[in-house]
Amino acid sequence: MFVGVAAYGRARRYGGPALAVLLALTLACDAPSVPESAPVPEPSAALRPPEARGHVPSDARVADYVIDARLDADEHQVTGTVRITWRNRTSRTVDDLQLHTYMNAFRAEDTAWMREARGGHRGSSLAHEDDAPGWGYVDLLAVRRLDHESPPPPRGASELSAAAPVQLRWAEGEDPSVTRVALDEPLGPNDQVTVELDFVTQLPRVFARTGYAGDFHMLGQWYPKIAVLETGGWRNHVFTLNAEFYADFGDYTVHLDVPENMIVGASGVLVEERVEDGRKRLRYDAEMVHDFAWVADPDFVEHLGEWHGIRIRQLLQPEHARDAPQHLAAQIAALESMEARFGPYPWSTITIVHVPKEAKGAGGMEYPTLYTTSDILARKPWHALVGFDERLSGVFTTIHEFGHQYFQGLLASNEQRQPWLDEGMNTFSNGLAIMDWTQSESPVVARLGNQVATVDQLGRLTMLVKTDLVPVDSAAEEFPKLTESYGSTVYRKTAALMQTLRSYVGHPRFDAALRVYAERWRFRHPTGDDLVATLLEQLGPRATLTREGDERVELDVRDYLDQALHTVRRVDFELERVQNRRAVSSAGWHRDEHGALVGGEPPAEETSIAELADDELEGVVVVRRKGDFQLPVELEIEFSDGAVVRRWWDGRDAYRIFVWPGRRVARATVDPDRLIALESYTLNNTRFAPELERDDGLSRPIGDTVELVELALLGGLGL
Repeated sequence: MFVGVAAYGRARRYGGPALAVLLALTLACDAPSVPESAPVPEPSAALRPPEARGHVPSDARVADYVIDARLDADEHQVTGTVRITWRNRTSRTVDDLQLHTYMNAFRAEDTAWMREARGGHRGSSLAHEDDAPGWGYVDLLAVRRLDHESPPPPRGASELSAAAPVQLRWAEGEDPSVTRVALDEPLGPNDQVTVELDFVTQLPRVFARTGYAGDFHMLGQWYPKIAVLETGGWRNHVFTLNAEFYADFGDYTVHLDVPENMIVGASGVLVEERVEDGRKRLRYDAEMVHDFAWVADPDFVEHLGEWHGIRIRQLLQPEHARDAPQHLAAQIAALESMEARFGPYPWSTITIVHVPKEAKGAGGMEYPTLYTTSDILARKPWHALVGFDERLSGVFTTIHEFGHQYFQGLLASNEQRQPWLDEGMNTFSNGLAIMDWTQSESPVVARLGNQVATVDQLGRLTMLVKTDLVPVDSAAEEFPKLTESYGSTVYRKTAALMQTLRSYVGHPRFDAALRVYAERWRFRHPTGDDLVATLLEQLGPRATLTREGDERVELDVRDYLDQALHTVRRVDFELERVQNRRAVSSAGWHRDEHGALVGGEPPAEETSIAELADDELEGVVVVRRKGDFQLPVELEIEFSDGAVVRRWWDGRDAYRIFVWPGRRVARATVDPDRLIALESYTLNNTRFAPELERDDGLSRPIGDTVELVELALLGGLGL
């Protein structure tokens, strides 16, 4: 009944009293119930068995963490100690350790993150009507270097004191999201050091991934984390709006102390749980991950599933518990697709968190073996009346956030420097997962009456939004919030350029090449150059597009990737002209073999094209490259007798004229198989000969309107 009352208030505000009563009664009479799930035991190890998990290189283990943390749920504060054992895997000698202190992004208006975000993120805001401050921070209280001559502490040790520690000095950077710790003596190649840090983390009111909302607590990037040392030096980027996370792999042992009523989800596996004095103490182990996140909420309900030994745990809000089977189906579909395409998922658990409505800012975010999803769009009475249905909300978020377990969790590229390697490649893989799931190359994801929107159509529509401002292969800071170009470029344009290449070289060849990339670079922090090099190695420098006997046209793979990744060139082809015209006759004066002028026949009488015999005319097609992206394109030409031919054009010049003597052209289409996902506007890709075209005056404006409606729908769903 409480659900019905709340819905009544919202509907009366936005939809009028009649709709409010109908919606309230509908929801009140259809109260949610928790679907049953079979018990699935906690795995005994954080990694799957060796035969199931794939290759896990030992030298990729760089930073191990042992954390003790206590949550004060009333103050929304965590006090803790973290012991980090770090190995110098480079040839450099360093005299400092550099830390990410991400939570400091939320402590004041003048941090780099807040200056860009201006207190808002994905429609959520830090500001609230109450007077309680919503700021968050992480405050380092002490940093100690432990005796590096001593053996490392046993895995899981909860006692974090050490003999003869050396107190170290530290200082925040120009922005407080980065911190430098000065070592008491340099650390050479292949050496390791163990440092221990005491800290207090004040959670912000959740509006951007992490924080609290009432009793709900989401803890992401909540502790001091060591940065990545590369050959060229420390990679410790300032945390800005679009710059996500980059860290090395290691093993985590985490002891959590929370109120007894809290239901907790976390990265890794639960090893131990005990309750005493009104508190719950939990120990989690996570292996070969680059982060540890956790969530606590007394209102969670649990739903369990399993796939090939992987435990799938959902933590849901009661009002959305009925959606658990749909999310589980999406999760299993994503696992089946991505394991087949990119190799084994190495960990034994997946935790899916459904955040409460007042904490939407924490939804749709990925962490190792744990991610937050979004709700499935509630079915309203009017949806059935207008024939509306969709498979985007909730289910798509689950597929997308799980996909990050590969591109962000397993490959772990630098998200600040090249965000497209995670967000874009993941978005591309999501489309493949949906195709695999539906067994369709063009699956329908939204429907309104008899109008449908497919994955391909929605991808093209989102490409219309500011994808020509910044190249795909750009750092996160090059996409300022004011340009609104980050999502359309990094996510959708990357997916489109990869889908286009896949279509040009052939699905089997491309899929095999991407599998090599995924297997080769597991746990290795690949760069964009690594991906491009792998594609060129596996696909070859050129792909022949034409059939035997035709004019040879090839795709230069390197040139294509260079344009797509490093320029803002736009793909746009247009049928400039499709017509039939009188063929040139022999009427008039001509010189014979003796040099004398002969003939003199009068010019042919004016006759309509429709009245000319086929041998008296020629069909003409002019295709134009309106965009500055140079790309081969195929044309399909249909003649009046029903015959169809195809021709490739290399797309280098501004236009190309095709002439067919004695053939009457009826219609021409550019890119008939819709291979070029990078081309967003396609209404100019087909043209009829004027004498055959039946322009009803509605097709083009209706087509434009449908595109606008689909784009509005996409924006309304928050994608």
